[in-house]
Amino acid sequence: MILFDLLVAALTAACAWTDLRAKKIYNVVLLPFALAGIFFHIYFYGPKGLLEGLAGLATGLFLLLIPFLLRQMGGGDVKLLAVIGLLKGPQFALAVFLGAALAGGLLACLLLIRQGRLLSFLQSLGYAVVFRLARAPAPYAFPTLEKAAPGETLPFGVAISAGVLAAYLLGSKLG
Repeated sequence: MILFDLLVAALTAACAWTDLRAKKIYNVVLLPFALAGIFFHIYFYGPKGLLEGLAGLATGLFLLLIPFLLRQMGGGDVKLLAVIGLLKGPQFALAVFLGAALAGGLLACLLLIRQGRLLSFLQSLGYAVVFRLARAPAPYAFPTLEKAAPGETLPFGVAISAGVLAAYLLGSKLG
């Protein structure tokens, strides 16, 4: 339904903007969209629609829960994907997640290239993988959000917005 598409477009635009400007995705932006999603699911589709929306919410939440618990991602990013899932359902949330992962990786590489740190990062990542496989302590630990220096974090809300765009563009080819 186009109403849900418009809600997703407005939500992702607002959250990408605030994430770029303030490095935050605000609950005051997310909550009205979540409430509208619940209301419209019930109004148009009844209990079955609400269950589909809640399944999407759970999908979006669980897809980003581990990075959040490892303190590699902010809670706003998790809630944004959850609300997108609430509005459009679990399959759409999964498609957005995959697109956001690719976009986030590309954004991270661009940031590292701009900072002149891509090769050292890849070296550290390689060491971390090798030492994990050998079950030895790695010589380098990736910082959590709280310990990251200014400019080391990236606005994942922008990557989620790119994932939404990719999900819409590729949607006819995925289903």
